[in-house]
Amino acid sequence: MQPSPTPPLRLRPDLSDLPTLIDYIESTGEACDFRPADTMAFSIAAEELFANTINHSNPPATAIEFSLTCANGLATAIYTDDAASFDPTAAEDADTTLPLDQRRIGGLGIHMIRKSMPTFTYQRIEGRNQTTFARPIKP
Repeated sequence: MQPSPTPPLRLRPDLSDLPTLIDYIESTGEACDFRPADTMAFSIAAEELFANTINHSNPPATAIEFSLTCANGLATAIYTDDAASFDPTAAEDADTTLPLDQRRIGGLGIHMIRKSMPTFTYQRIEGRNQTTFARPIKP
């Protein structure tokens, strides 16, 4: 696995930028020799955070930054936005044991991040939300 040379990606909080985000993840995954499951896990996690920023931030975010790096068998993503403070790691766990008609709406995306990323942390830094998620990458 080569260390990732890709610079951070700057995005507008607009769904039209989602393909750019996914392309960035796929390109970085190729450079880092990700397995397809790793690329998919990072794509799902990033898409979830991106969609949450667009759909739920109030006041709306004006800027998003995303980076994905790999080194020493670990891939690490950092998702940052300038929306109001929101800690996704503090969100209530989705109860997947309930029948679908009894579950509350929402929460499954964050549940998927928790299940696919052994590292999932949040910080509020200089008025920005910074969510980090990482997983070991096997050749």
